[in-house]
Amino acid sequence: MCTMENTPVNQTPVTDFTKVGFQSECAALSAEAQKQLEGVLALKLSACVGASYDPNTNKICFTIPIYGNYCITPPISIPVGGQLKVCAQTCGSLIPTGLKATVYLNGESIFTTVLFGSC
Repeated sequence: MCTMENTPVNQTPVTDFTKVGFQSECAALSAEAQKQLEGVLALKLSACVGASYDPNTNKICFTIPIYGNYCITPPISIPVGGQLKVCAQTCGSLIPTGLKATVYLNGESIFTTVLFGSC
C-alpha cells in the first residue's frame, strides 16, 4: 500500500529518478486501476532533466517537458563545471495542483522549490 509521509510535500525533495527509476510500489498501476482511469487526461508527471548555470545572472535554467522553460536562483554558489540536473514532479492526485523541483549538483540534492501552484 502507498502512504504519504507526514512531512509536507513542499519540504521533501523530489526523488532522483535517474538513480531509482520510475517503477515503484506507488507508481505501478494495476490493470483494474488503468481501466478505471481510461480517458483521464491528467496524471502525475515525473522527470529528470539536465540544467545549466549562468554565473553572470546567478540562474539555473532547465526545460520540463509539457511545462516549459524555467530559470531559478539557487540559494548557494554553484561551482564552475559542476554537473546540474533537476528532477520535477507534479503535486496533487489526478489533477496537478503545482510543480515542484529538486536541483542536484554532482549527484547530491542541494535544494527543492515549488515552480508553480501549490504543493
